Amino acid sequence: MANPTVEKLKDLGLRYGDKAAVALMSLVFVVCFGMAVSKKAIDTTPDEIKKAAESADSNIGRRREQDAIIKTLEEGGIKPTNFAMQVEETSKSVLVADAFKPDREWVTPEPGAGLIRDTPVLIAPTDLFAYPGRGGALVYALDEQGNRIPDTEKKEAPKEAPRRRRRRSAMSGGMGGMGMGMGGARKKARRKSQAELEQEQKKETEEAKRDIAAKLAGPDTPAAKEEQEKADSADKGPAMKEIVKGLRWVAITGTLDHGKMLANYRDALKNPAVAYPHYARLDLERQTRQKDGSWSDWEAVDSKRNYDVIENLPEEDDELTPENVRPENLVDPLPFLKSGLWEKVHIASLVPKEKKEVAPPPNMGGMMGGGYGGMSGSGGAMMQAMMGGGGGKGGMMGGQRGYGAMMGGGSGGGTSGYGSMMQSMMGGRGMMGGGFAGAGGGTEDTNFWKSEEKRVMIRALDFTPEPDNDYRYRVRIVVFNPNHNRDDVNHDVDKKAVELVGPWSAPTDEVTMPPDAAPYAMGTLPANPKSDIKVRFQVIRFDPSEAAGGVTVPSIFDASPGEVIGEVRTKDVPVSDGSGKKTKSIDFNTRQIVIDAAGGLMPLPAGMPGAALQRPALALLLKPDGSVMAHNEADDATNEVRKDIERNYAREIKDSSKERKNSMGSGYGGMMQMMMGGGGMGGGMGGYGGMGGMGGGGRR
Repeated sequence: MANPTVEKLKDLGLRYGDKAAVALMSLVFVVCFGMAVSKKAIDTTPDEIKKAAESADSNIGRRREQDAIIKTLEEGGIKPTNFAMQVEETSKSVLVADAFKPDREWVTPEPGAGLIRDTPVLIAPTDLFAYPGRGGALVYALDEQGNRIPDTEKKEAPKEAPRRRRRRSAMSGGMGGMGMGMGGARKKARRKSQAELEQEQKKETEEAKRDIAAKLAGPDTPAAKEEQEKADSADKGPAMKEIVKGLRWVAITGTLDHGKMLANYRDALKNPAVAYPHYARLDLERQTRQKDGSWSDWEAVDSKRNYDVIENLPEEDDELTPENVRPENLVDPLPFLKSGLWEKVHIASLVPKEKKEVAPPPNMGGMMGGGYGGMSGSGGAMMQAMMGGGGGKGGMMGGQRGYGAMMGGGSGGGTSGYGSMMQSMMGGRGMMGGGFAGAGGGTEDTNFWKSEEKRVMIRALDFTPEPDNDYRYRVRIVVFNPNHNRDDVNHDVDKKAVELVGPWSAPTDEVTMPPDAAPYAMGTLPANPKSDIKVRFQVIRFDPSEAAGGVTVPSIFDASPGEVIGEVRTKDVPVSDGSGKKTKSIDFNTRQIVIDAAGGLMPLPAGMPGAALQRPALALLLKPDGSVMAHNEADDATNEVRKDIERNYAREIKDSSKERKNSMGSGYGGMMQMMMGGGGMGGGMGGYGGMGGMGGGGRR
């Protein structure tokens, strides 16, 4: 039901609303009309307007004298300057272009990019892996001040090795026989006179001199030679004393997203020609496991002790990765090891495939005169050997895939042509890699390592870990500031700092540096009436002394509760000079006592069928510092470090009769053979080595 009041208001509005609107508008009109009538009218008359226009026209058309104008200007403070004379005098002066030279060279901006530089965003390395190692490295001897010690010992000059009589092979016999046969035919045709022979020899000598002179450039005066000899002798300096130093190390390897770094630099520096990071170094920090199980604070490693090794290397070990994935300041060099072997120091994904494959065994048939033309082979043996041997694969003239081997390739030249001597010497697929495309341009220093690779390797070596300690590491990259002392930078860019540091990486997994005499539980011996249960331990002994040369030797010892593990024992020790293994007395005493032991055969309960169960050995050991350590066969037998040391020791003993050429560990068996061509049996003689026996088979 409607509201009565609302209904009344509605009826009232419908009946009188239009009348009220008309009345309101009428009132507004009356007010406006009254205000208009009350306003004062304009006083200006047409005559006044005409008079003002005539006056203005008179002022515009009236002429004034020049003196009156000048007087008026002078009264206003404006005086003549004799501009014409100033222009004439200025034209006589000489302008120097250098005074108008801009502070910076003009550059063309990239499309859509400005010229103002920013700070490049640095990133942290990833995929870090830490692995312990021990061995004896060849280093320069240093005095207390850290200076190299000259080698004052008198050394006898090496005696000339007696020449070996060369056994005539199919190569020399075939071609030599041909030459002798043809020469004999010529001699039978006509014997030349002595004068004719001397004339021919003189002519050949003059032609040889002209050939040599054509290859030379620049003066060749005695004074220049003497100066060069003096400069060479000054550069070499006196010989420095070399020693074999026992070292403990942790190798920290990882990868860096170099492609992302390049993108960040190009975004910040605007000019792609100079947008390459100039890596300065790796900062390395570590934590140490404390006795309560917690980790210490992060602390920087002792860089001086590390540089005492890295900067004093007479020789460096082989690298498996090409140079274009190894930034020179982010990868520590590998010292050449005289004992011990390198393990886990190369990133597998960055090592070329040809350096990870094991060369196939040689074809012995070719050595004995089979279809490949060996020592007793028939026609074509010499040419086959010169072309790379082994069926002509690879070799000096190329290979099946066009890469070839300069001096003979793997398995007679290498089916794929990889693995050549020169290729491995130049860093895999080329020492310079693909890293210099786009470099150059600009005025900045670009004389540093550059690469276009997406992922590159980083490696830090810490030679300061103490035995029987646990560590974990982190790294960060340091680059030289590309905006140092520049003006074309944003207002908030740091242009004073010489270096920029990136963020820290995630920490590595825990890594343990074993004690110098480390026991590993490997099994048990059953108890008998005269003895309790015995645990069989493998003791690995590392001797860091200079006399021992940093050798690492394993041996087996049995110990029951209450007994000390290890004793002095005579063992074979590997050598690196090729003289064969030596026998020495080595102290394997671990200074650790067996407290309790368990394991061995456990009989099944009565009534259950089957043989007894073999339980892994478990031993509690009392360490010299009073702590107790549990050793479990299940862990020790599979310990990766122990297994690598055991395999490498066996390899070192086996190769003691060969002079050491590299120090790759158990994971790189046969690597030098593969890097030098691989697969041959000494080169040359059986068509597997090519020129000089350097390919296929490498060094004997």
